[in-house]
Amino acid sequence: MLRSFHLICFGMISWLPHFTTGIGWALRVGLHCLQKAQRRLDEKWVCIADFTIQTGSKKVLIVLRVPVSALMTGQALTLKQVEVIGLSLGETWDGERVQTVLKSLFKRCGWPCQIVSDCGSDIKKGIVDTLLEAPNGASWISDITHFVANALKHYYAKLALFQQFQTLCTRIRQRLQQTRFAFLLPPKARAKGRFLNVSRQAAWGLRTIAYLEEKEREPSPEASTLAYSLRGLKPFKPFLTNFVRNTQCVNEVMRMVKTQGLSVATIHACQDRLGDLPAKSPIRKEVSHYLQQYLPVVEPSDNPMLGSSDVIESLIGKAKQRLDANGRSELNKSILLMPCMCGELTQELVAEALTTVRVQDVSTWVSETVGETMQSVHRRELPRPQSQKPGTKTAEPFADTG
Repeated sequence: MLRSFHLICFGMISWLPHFTTGIGWALRVGLHCLQKAQRRLDEKWVCIADFTIQTGSKKVLIVLRVPVSALMTGQALTLKQVEVIGLSLGETWDGERVQTVLKSLFKRCGWPCQIVSDCGSDIKKGIVDTLLEAPNGASWISDITHFVANALKHYYAKLALFQQFQTLCTRIRQRLQQTRFAFLLPPKARAKGRFLNVSRQAAWGLRTIAYLEEKEREPSPEASTLAYSLRGLKPFKPFLTNFVRNTQCVNEVMRMVKTQGLSVATIHACQDRLGDLPAKSPIRKEVSHYLQQYLPVVEPSDNPMLGSSDVIESLIGKAKQRLDANGRSELNKSILLMPCMCGELTQELVAEALTTVRVQDVSTWVSETVGETMQSVHRRELPRPQSQKPGTKTAEPFADTG
């Protein structure tokens, strides 16, 4: 919002608009970016789709578009390389509804050559059913980040040593908080998607054990206090060594897929990297199968195919920060800020948006797409009491009414 305000107003006006005016401008720019992105492209493009984490009673299906040419840079995608082409809110989602939304969107924007998403059952079914009607034989590829997280979860979630290590991390966190050793706090485990960043905890464990062993070489009261606070951690060293080896290997595989895309060459390179794990490793087998299943898909393609939806996760995280910063407990018209966070926001684009998109256009879109929010229902059902007219007398508190 501030960026839009700066681009359109710097040096042009001397008065300061009300903050709601700035919000209104930003929403108009967002709607313009969304509508402009829904044009048909002359070149091939890839679709990335995902749901936001449910906030309040609704969650959003977000659809991004990225031109195939943006995949040739040898680097991971950034928000500047993508466009938001679809924002759909709903309280309940299933494969049939996802299919309806995607088919309507693709008829307007053209069909992608590929769709990338996580392997959630609802979104996967909706995408697969949609692609059965694709005129260009488009394919669906599961996001490698979520797949690898699931592979780690399948192996470690029920492992007793892993569960014991998680419990110990919680206890150590409680011991170290508000002490001079608080800089050694273990990374906080995520409530959702815990295995998306589980390697951080394992790496913390090894680094902390090494730090403790170094301190213990020169006995001192400080070393004794630290050892007592970290009691129980050192026996996990062999487990953590194998854990870090596994996560480093799959992290390298993910890095190659995210930066170089999926191709015959990268699949073979990833298989070679997986060779560092034991042949009977369940993680190696599961990730290897993921790569192998896409070999027939990428062989006919002249260009690498996208294998990661990290960019949409970045957008969702960025949008969630904005909502949390404003104390929002549900999704509302603020989702129109998402298109502003993608692509290049130029002075010309902002000027064009404020010239072509009216406040009424935003209100209509919000009414059709967002619908009623908890706040609007609260205002309708529990209206504020009317202010008393001047001159009207009220009874004195605790007055004797006889």
